[in-house]
Amino acid sequence: MGGGGESEPIPVWDLASLMGAIMLIGTILMAVWIPSHEVNLEQGTEPVWLTSVDVGFLGSEDVIEISVLPDESCIGANSTSCNIIVNVGDEALSFPEDESWHSLTSTRTSDGPLDISAEGTGDYEIKINVQRQLPLEALPAILGLFLLVWGEWRRRQ
Repeated sequence: MGGGGESEPIPVWDLASLMGAIMLIGTILMAVWIPSHEVNLEQGTEPVWLTSVDVGFLGSEDVIEISVLPDESCIGANSTSCNIIVNVGDEALSFPEDESWHSLTSTRTSDGPLDISAEGTGDYEIKINVQRQLPLEALPAILGLFLLVWGEWRRRQ
């Protein structure tokens, strides 16, 4: 310590409780949060890169769900000049012009990353959600819950 004093060592179960709580809360927050991308698409330009996702871990069939919401400039009379195509790897998903969220899915088994991009004209908000067949994202939450319960149980001994 800075003043030359000594402190008692922190028990392992207190650290386990702290690490478990952080892992549990962090994993739940990451699983719930789906980022959205606001894109402004122009005719004749290159596709706008949105993200890259890894799918097909251990041969699983993962589902990529893409939701699109057009901006006010693409609703009503202006909708004839707006269109959007979202590219998931080699697959092109074309979305109808609608005033609400519209979702399409793509089931993928390929190994390695898939690039997701959008092209067309107009302003859109796009959400990308990957639903995995193997729930690997749940492993940190399970480990965190175990550490939290074990640490609290051990402290009460």
